[in-house]
Amino acid sequence: MIVTVTPNPSLDRTLRLAELRRGEVLRASAVRLDPGGKGVNVARAL
Repeated sequence: MIVTVTPNPSLDRTLRLAELRRGEVLRASAVRLDPGGKGVNVARAL
């Protein structure tokens, strides 16, 4: 068992757009939140 301590994790937010148009209002069709940061990424790799 491997335990990692991550004092300052972050949340990675990914927005899905139907189309990207310059100068217009963008509306997300879906949002995804994933834990991220160095400590979380190292734990995933291990």
